[in-house]
Amino acid sequence: MDEPRYIIVHGHFYQPPRESPWTGLIAPEPGAAPFANWNERILSECYNANAHAHIMDGRVVQIINNYEALNFNFGPTLLGWMERHGKAAYRAIRVGDETSAKNRGGHGNAMAQAYSHSILPLLNARDKEIQVHWGIEDFRYRFGRRPEGMWLPECAVDGDTLEALARAGIKYTILASDQGRFSGDEIAPAEAGPFEWRRGDLSIAVFRFERELSGQISFSDLLADGGRLADRLAEAAFALPPGGALMVATDGETFGHHKKTGAAELARAFKILGEREGLTVTNCAAYLATRPLRGSVAIDGASAWSCAHGVERWRSNCGCRLDGHTSQEWRGPLREAMEFIANHADDVYDRFAKPLVADPAAALRDAIRLFIDENPAVEQEFFERHKVPDEHRRAQLLRLLEMERAAQATMTSCAWFFDDFGGPEGRIVLRWAARTAELAAEFAPDVELDLLSRLRAIHSNRREIGDAATLYLSLKTREARGRV
Repeated sequence: MDEPRYIIVHGHFYQPPRESPWTGLIAPEPGAAPFANWNERILSECYNANAHAHIMDGRVVQIINNYEALNFNFGPTLLGWMERHGKAAYRAIRVGDETSAKNRGGHGNAMAQAYSHSILPLLNARDKEIQVHWGIEDFRYRFGRRPEGMWLPECAVDGDTLEALARAGIKYTILASDQGRFSGDEIAPAEAGPFEWRRGDLSIAVFRFERELSGQISFSDLLADGGRLADRLAEAAFALPPGGALMVATDGETFGHHKKTGAAELARAFKILGEREGLTVTNCAAYLATRPLRGSVAIDGASAWSCAHGVERWRSNCGCRLDGHTSQEWRGPLREAMEFIANHADDVYDRFAKPLVADPAAALRDAIRLFIDENPAVEQEFFERHKVPDEHRRAQLLRLLEMERAAQATMTSCAWFFDDFGGPEGRIVLRWAARTAELAAEFAPDVELDLLSRLRAIHSNRREIGDAATLYLSLKTREARGRV
């Protein structure tokens, strides 16, 4: 009997950090009505819906936890919010990983994600390392194990990014089928791999998702019928050689938020595929552990799954946009402004943390545990490990670390993705930039006027927004009023 064909369905679940950098609360978002904000709305429509997907089995309603079958990653900052405000879905996500690990030889469905959803090829080596390390440590806290794989935000990749993952001990990542030169003996065009990327002594496995079928799930009506989805996945999988794997990937919010019945139809597809002879639904980690590498992959330059121009969508007017009548000349100057304040924060940290802690770089890497676990014992252990006994020095170091956390958030990719910085996503990084500048000014001369000068030259497509400096100041004023 032939070895089965394998199917991997990946969901990338993510929302930007909507919380105020000052209060940790999300301001009302009228567009999300009848919910208070978009996190609450998407929690109901998607994250909870996938935790308890309802399908009919004859006359009986069957409830399925899709996270037990779906290869998935969640943005760390989103999971931090769900831990407090979406406990039922949060538990189901963890149960999904635990159950899949038990069923698949210890290899769970969950994979990590770089922490702040920044575009890693556009970061310097220091920030790239922090993003990877914080993503790993957040995953360990939430899932109780070290991640085998890491999702790259927007699948943005280059050689240095893969090297950073490999150095951190990550075994695999996922890219689109057109993001590298994949080679091997008798490789079917739709085969997921895995493929080996190597630089010197470092290597990492790369899975590729089938671009066309993934796009149909995201943008056509294929997900409207779980039976039809199962048939299409099965058809594509049976076109592969025995033992081969088909992979599709999309934003996880497709399953219930973008496609209202998506969670239920995905559950139906999983149930049908699970009963189909000759097919096995699996995850990347389990497949990698049991199957040999299918070939190699070369990465020629920076690329992403959502930009046809490399990674230009996050730093230039490359032409990627939703409304063809808008200009994105603001993207480059906004990136330069955010890099200005983030680099300033790094300089302040390097200068003022040095007298406080023996190894400032190690303290910054380890600070992620302070951000995600409010247990006082964690903070005490952190200071003992880094030999900071004095209360005043501890307080100073905490402020510097909070500044660096804010600086990392200024690079959240969503701010550049859409047609204008005046939307909710651009406002997020402007708020975090304001918080970064405020904290840095506690230690060094205030650079906010320099930042405002840069922002003043950035003009919105929307007349009511004006320039980025005006928006920045209005956001600061609103935040200050909210804290009174």
